[in-house]
Amino acid sequence: MSNFPSLRCEDDKNKTVKISVEWLKEFVALPSQVAKLVRDLRSVGLGVEAVETESGEPVLDVEVTTNRPDCLNHYGVAREVATLFRADLKALDIKVRESAEPAAKHAAVEIEEPELCRRYCGRVLRGIRIGPSPAWMVKRLAAACVRSINNVTDVTNYVLMELGHPLHAFDLDKLHRKKIVVRRGHQGESFPTLDGIDRKLTSDDLVIADADRAVALAGIMGGAETGISDATQNVLLESAWFDPVTVRFTTKRHALRTAASYRFERGADIEMASQAIDRAAGLIRELAGGEVLQGILDAYPAPAPRPAISLDAQTIERTLGMLPAAEEVERILQGLGFE
Repeated sequence: MSNFPSLRCEDDKNKTVKISVEWLKEFVALPSQVAKLVRDLRSVGLGVEAVETESGEPVLDVEVTTNRPDCLNHYGVAREVATLFRADLKALDIKVRESAEPAAKHAAVEIEEPELCRRYCGRVLRGIRIGPSPAWMVKRLAAACVRSINNVTDVTNYVLMELGHPLHAFDLDKLHRKKIVVRRGHQGESFPTLDGIDRKLTSDDLVIADADRAVALAGIMGGAETGISDATQNVLLESAWFDPVTVRFTTKRHALRTAASYRFERGADIEMASQAIDRAAGLIRELAGGEVLQGILDAYPAPAPRPAISLDAQTIERTLGMLPAAEEVERILQGLGFE
């Protein structure tokens, strides 16, 4: 391990994803030699460009092709590893301890553009305490080239790197009328994003707004006026699905690429939205105290059907140049989550 270079977080860090070997071990048993893991991952199309170190532990620098957004996170890579090595993948067991108070009494969600935002999940947390994250989380985030900010913001980034679904946390008390509206930007409208830049909007931009103003660029970056601060006590968590083309155009128009936009541009898993927000809510309660109010504010106008996909032997052989046994094909597909 001493031969590995130290971790480098480059300016355009979205070209690859950093995968911590220790983090992977939470989900699947790994071969004892990192070199074997690297070699076999490359054989199934995950381009491990380098093995680096963070705090003495190996981190894989993985290039993921644009058609594999499911591998832009640790659980997705663990699924590939489990299938490759015929190992057991730890099932996600996400549970949230809720209070009896309904979240719907304290916040509301409305989608005006259902074609551009097919699902928006919100969770309300009250009475939290903003502070530093524990050392284990800071270490995990550092391995993924993410700077620790505070316990709530860190949880959203942690779940992004763990499950691959972008999240955002609003200070609920700064949202006018405690309302979220997903709409198009108004021509000439502007608001400052978290990077301190005043963003001039057009009707081509999809935004998250409260009752009166835009407060975030949908799928890209939140606004400075509603961000988490040391004084935050109540939080509205966001987990959604945004149209990849719209996110891509807005990203280019504002010259603003983020880890969230990188994933939404490639197509997020709409069914992961509720799991990711529950995972984050449970972690925030654990690290910042407070309570998670009952129920997800789940605006999902037209739930996506689970399509049946036909796959025949001729297609497999033409694509791979070989034809595995039918039992092996079935094993691989089931390992990757197909029914």
